[in-house]
Amino acid sequence: MDSETVIVDAAAEPRRPRPRIGVKDVLCVGPIIANTIYYYAGLPLTPLLLGRNPVLLSALRGSIASMVAAGGFARVGRAPILLALIAPIPISMMTDPFFFWAGKRYGRGLINYLSASDPRWRKRAARGERFFKKYGVWTIVLAPFLPAPSPLFYMAAGEAGMPFLVFIVADLLGTLAYIGLIVSAGWAIGQPAVTVAQTLLLVLWKMLPQTRTMSVVKLIAFAGSLLMMGLAAYRGALPRTRPIIPGEMMVAD
Repeated sequence: MDSETVIVDAAAEPRRPRPRIGVKDVLCVGPIIANTIYYYAGLPLTPLLLGRNPVLLSALRGSIASMVAAGGFARVGRAPILLALIAPIPISMMTDPFFFWAGKRYGRGLINYLSASDPRWRKRAARGERFFKKYGVWTIVLAPFLPAPSPLFYMAAGEAGMPFLVFIVADLLGTLAYIGLIVSAGWAIGQPAVTVAQTLLLVLWKMLPQTRTMSVVKLIAFAGSLLMMGLAAYRGALPRTRPIIPGEMMVAD
C-alpha cells in the first residue's frame, strides 16, 4: 500500500484567536499600571514635602524616607504618632489586592511570562515560590522583610487559592509591622540607623542558608541592629542623635 504525503497549507489552517482584553482584565491590571505611572509622576513631591509635612508625604508616597521623617516629627510633637503610623497604610497596600487577583485570574502563566522576559525575575520567582511553599500565609505577613518582590508572594497566594480575607488580614499585619518598625526607628534614631539595618539584613539574606531557623535569625538580627543603633543614639554615640527639626531637609542624613 502506497504511503501518501499530505501537504497542509499553513495559510489555510485556522488561526487561534488572540484572547480579548475584557473589563475584568482592565480592572485587574489597570490599577497596577496606574500605580507605576503615579510613582514616577509623584517623585517631585519628595523634596517639596519631606522637610515640611512628611506625614502627608508618607500618605502619598509610602517611602522609607517619609516614614522616618514622620517618626521624627512625631517625636518633637509636630505630628501625632498614631497618624504617622496609619497614614502610609493605604498607599502601601493599594495594589496588593490586584496582584492577588492577577495571580488568581491568570495563574502560573503570568509568573512564567515574567520569568521568561527577565532572568532576574526567574530567580526571584523561584525564591518566592520556595518561601511560599515553606511558610504559607506567614510569607504574606513577612513579605516586606523578605529578599524578593512582595508582588510575587501576593500572586502566588492568589494562584494557590488562599481566601481573600486571610490574605488581606495577613497583608495588613505585615504592613503594620513594617511601617511600625520604620516609624519607630525615625522616632528614636533617624535615617542612618535604618540604612545600616537594611544593609545588614541584605548581607544576611545573601550569606545564610534559606531555612526556617535562619529566616528567624535574620529577622531578629534586623530588629536587633535597630535596637543597638537606638541605644547608641540614646547614649550620644552617633554623629547625629538630635531629633529632626521640623522644616529642615533630610537629604544630608
